[in-house]
Amino acid sequence: MLVAEVIIRKYNSSTTMGTQMLIKKLHREMGALRDDVRTMKRFLLSPLRDVEGEYRESFVKKMLARSQRRGPAHRFTGREAFLRHVRSKI
Repeated sequence: MLVAEVIIRKYNSSTTMGTQMLIKKLHREMGALRDDVRTMKRFLLSPLRDVEGEYRESFVKKMLARSQRRGPAHRFTGREAFLRHVRSKI
């Protein structure tokens, strides 16, 4: 082989190796960026989402109406009356 051919082959193999290393590095950096974006989205959008889920509108209206009623639903004179009431609901 000529010296020029050896140099060209060596250059081509080192360029290919350098390109592959660059591609791997870019993939790692893209993965890190994806993780960062995912974390930022979670942080910024978390107050907008309810962790427990969304409640039905009819349920919310019903509970608000009940909470605005006057007076307690039951009056208990002692713990026996309270236990009797709780056990009757089970």
